[in-house]
This record gives sequence, structure tokens and C-alpha cells, in this order.
Amino acid sequence: MRSRKQIDLRLYQHKINALMNMAPVAISAGATGALLLFIIYWQTPARSVVSIWFAFYLAIYIVRSTLIWRFNKAQEVKKKHQLGLRLHIAFSVLAGALWSGISIYILTLFSSYETLYVLLILGGLVAGALATNAILISAYFAFVLPATIPVIYLLMVHENAQLGSFAFMLSIYVAFITIGAYRLNKLVSDSISYHFDNLKLLEELEQEKNQVAKLYGNLEFDLARRQMAEEQLKIEKEKAEELAESLIAISTLDGLTGIPNRRHFDSTLAKEWNRASRSQTPISLIMCDIDYFKDYNDHYGHQNGDNCLIQVANLLHEHARRDDDMAARYGGEEFAIILPATNLESAIEIAEQMRQAILELSIRHRFSEIDNIVTMSFGVATIVPQQEQPSRVLVARADKSLYRAKHNGRNRVTALSLEMYDDDLGQGNEITKT
Repeated sequence: MRSRKQIDLRLYQHKINALMNMAPVAISAGATGALLLFIIYWQTPARSVVSIWFAFYLAIYIVRSTLIWRFNKAQEVKKKHQLGLRLHIAFSVLAGALWSGISIYILTLFSSYETLYVLLILGGLVAGALATNAILISAYFAFVLPATIPVIYLLMVHENAQLGSFAFMLSIYVAFITIGAYRLNKLVSDSISYHFDNLKLLEELEQEKNQVAKLYGNLEFDLARRQMAEEQLKIEKEKAEELAESLIAISTLDGLTGIPNRRHFDSTLAKEWNRASRSQTPISLIMCDIDYFKDYNDHYGHQNGDNCLIQVANLLHEHARRDDDMAARYGGEEFAIILPATNLESAIEIAEQMRQAILELSIRHRFSEIDNIVTMSFGVATIVPQQEQPSRVLVARADKSLYRAKHNGRNRVTALSLEMYDDDLGQGNEITKT
């Protein structure tokens, strides 16, 4: 078992990897902004300075691209995470300083309206830093602070009153983007931590996602003449939401089989149980596991065992055909299928179809004690939930039916009907299909 220090180190390295994977997008956005600025001010008195600045920026872009490419291409064990992060931050500071330098030069050379373009481009790059660098706040500030603080200061002390208003608006804009960076940083950090520790609940991830979306919704600036920056913000917002949705989807799926995991199963069962209780409709649950799977793993190896689990999971998922049906990996070689608004007879029939389909896969298993192919045992239970009755009652009944199927010879479907079931004695009207 890894120590907390080892887990924290792995998590930190994972963040650096994610940052460097996004870095090509960030520096390409900066190069695009530099090209746009070069084109805008090409036929102005600032032509010579802008040309030299653009050439220097392009050279830095080539160097950064090469370093990032080498870092991302290196094998995980050979990656120098600390060195890569320090170089990235150093170049971010340099890029920010270059942008503030050219912005100050243009601000002092032109009138207020002629300087609007460079401020719009700078605002777009700050928004881009939110999406690409916010995974590590230090990387975000490495670009934003040197890029904006000198410009804001110059605008504030400038004798032109309109430029002073630009300073106020740019300050508010950077403040909102920084708040968003902190929010997005926490969202991504919590999501990554979940893959290592399972310390963060899915509800917190959803809440953070909603807070980020709400923050973007509250950014009500007068950007009628700043269409370029507005479009950039919209694109970055969509990227952040897609990232959050992707992380949510990953956290609800089993890493091996790709079907819903135990956490998703528990939340879905609770939701369907409450719905069935309100409508007084039956809800069925199928519990099943692979017969003699330990022997399969021991003799065929874990790689083949994983392939077997994936094939079985895909088949069960295909047989959960309705929108509300759900097949999930319950744990190890055990699976569970939730069937809302399904009576016992229909649930048994579905379980039997699954059992027959497993046989048709003809996965070789010569170490099974009942057949020479992989088989599965199924336990079925159906309940019309009563008020205050917990959903674990249904799980317990399905689990007991599965135990009865295993006890009676495996490779069969067994159900204990609710009408004759006795919780204390664990006996009832047994329905079995083989």
C-alpha cells in the first residue's frame, strides 16, 4: 500500500503531466495572438518594434514547443517533472513580460481607441490561461501577473481618463478570471484525487462544476466592442464544461469494463427505489457472478481474466435494453442489473436470456467443475417498495437468491418470490431455471 506521501507525489506529477499536455494549446494561442497583433500594427509607426518583438516571440515559441514535445514524449519513469514545471513557469513569466512590454509600448504610442486591439488580445490570452494553466495555480499566475499588472498600472496613472476606465475594467476582468482559475483548479484537483484516493464524492464534483458555470454566467461586462475577447471566453467556458463532464463520466464508470461502477449503481438504485415507492410499481434486481472465476484467473492469467470480465460486462450491458435499465459491475466478478417497472417473471426471463447468451460466448474454461466453458449464476428479486423500506432489502434478497443458485449447482437462474419470503428463516418459494 502506498504511503500518503507517495500518493501526494503521484498526484502532483499527474497534475504536471496534465499541465504539459495542455501546454501546446496555450503557447499556440499565444503565438496566434502575437501574429494577430503583428498584422494589426504592421502598417503603423510601431512597425519596426512590433516586427522585432514578433520575431523574438516566435523564437521563444519554437524553443518552448520543442521542450514540451520532448517532455510529453518521454516515458513516465524518465520524465523530469520538477525541471519541466520550472521551465514551463519560467517561459510563462517571459511570455507574460513580453506581452506587457509590447502592450505598454503601444499604449504610450497610440490613442485610446487604437490601443483597444492589444487589450482585447491580452484579455483573450488571460482567458486562455484559465483553461490551460489553472490546473496549477502557480503556472496560471506565472503568465497572468507579469502580463497584466504593469499594463493595469500604466493605465491607472495615464493622464487619459478613458485609459483609466480601461484599467478599471481590465482589473475587474482579471479578478473574475482569477476567481474562475481557483474554482477550476479545485475542480480538476478534486477529480484527479478521486482516481487515487476516492476522497472526493461525485456530488462535490457536480457542485464545483455548477459553481464554475455560474461564475461564467455572472461575468456581465460591456463587451459590445470586444467581440474577439467574448468569443474566446465562450470557447474556453465550453472547454471547461466538457472537461468537467468528462471527469464526471469517468468517475461513474468502472475502469476495466467501462460499464457503471458500484458508486453509480448505489445512486441509481436509490433513485429508482424512490420512484418505485412513489408510484407503487415493482422494481427488480439481478445479481450474478462468474462461476469458478478464481480458478479461471489462476490458470489462464489475470490478462485473460480481465478480457473475460470485459466480454461479460458488454453482454450484460447489451441485455439491459431499456433507457432506465442499468447493468453495473458490483465488485470483482460480480455484476448487478437494475430493472425498474419489471415484475418477477419478466426479470427471470431477462436473467435466463443473459445466462444463455453467456453460454453462447463459449469462453473456454476447462478448470470449471460444471462445464468446459465460462458460465454464470443469477439471483433475482422483485419488490414493490413500501414506505420507509430501505433499498438494501432488495439487494439482500437478490444476493440470497444468487447464493441459492450457487449452492444448488451454479449455471442457473434462481428467484425467491416476495410473497412467500421469510427474512428470518431465509426460505421461500424457489423458482429456478437451468
